[in-house]
Amino acid sequence: MELASYVKQLNQPIKIYLSVPSNLLFSYFFVFGAVDYDFKNPSKESLLDQYLNLKNGQRILYKTGDEWIAHSVIEVSQLPNSDTRAIVVKNRLNSINYIPETRWFSNVRIHDDEITTVRNTRRVNNVYNIIDNKKLKKFYPEENLHLLMMQNTPQTYVYTNKKEWNNFLDVIQLNIDGESLQLSDLLFDGSEGTFRNLSFIEQNHSATIPKEAIVIFVGSSRALRKMDHFEKQKCMFIIDQHDSNEKFEDLQFKIEQDFLMNQSKSVNKELLDYMDEKHVEIPKGVEIFAWL
Repeated sequence: MELASYVKQLNQPIKIYLSVPSNLLFSYFFVFGAVDYDFKNPSKESLLDQYLNLKNGQRILYKTGDEWIAHSVIEVSQLPNSDTRAIVVKNRLNSINYIPETRWFSNVRIHDDEITTVRNTRRVNNVYNIIDNKKLKKFYPEENLHLLMMQNTPQTYVYTNKKEWNNFLDVIQLNIDGESLQLSDLLFDGSEGTFRNLSFIEQNHSATIPKEAIVIFVGSSRALRKMDHFEKQKCMFIIDQHDSNEKFEDLQFKIEQDFLMNQSKSVNKELLDYMDEKHVEIPKGVEIFAWL
């Protein structure tokens, strides 16, 4: 969990190779640390930046009354005859509507990062309000939950066998401040609601990933298959020491070659100093290598 916090705090696309006895088990705790960090440190500036950089065709949810309506963004500009910034959308009457900046943080929720053609509006039912989640409210301030809900953009991406990862997720029981919960209580991938703070990378993944996000590879095969696609991202390679020797060695060789060819810099010392400050001891037999 401290390792995830370290990666989250950096503004550079750090890469960390970690060889452990059970990569599936370790990935749960790393994801827990990453998501917990996001819940504790939402950024209003980051959300504002997402509003300002909405593209033509992106979808947002705009709350009018008690209804959440999905709109297509036309552009981000200004109110007519005013200096007030506004998101311009196509409204229900197929004409233009201006959403002023004063309403963004309370009424505009990012809905879809995909950029498509401008589509008709539609009402979205059962929009999940995480502020009503009793367990989350016990651990995180309401303001944090609100900002993350409006941002609605995962900052943690996992490339793994999704079925296997989900099957064993609730084996871990957590007890925090006397409250019992499962890891799945903190993870939302959008499959059962409109809120997302975690996303699984599919083999044909092509969606844009936020620059602050972490990409977690579980296993050497997946790392070899996709690591070149995420050169500008923070990447965590969680490798099982029981992987086949061939894949294990292929990945190590590729990392060594990329490190040398890109004239990368090792940041092992900085990472280990941080872990030492947090009184975290690297277990015997675990291999770790961090670079920029």
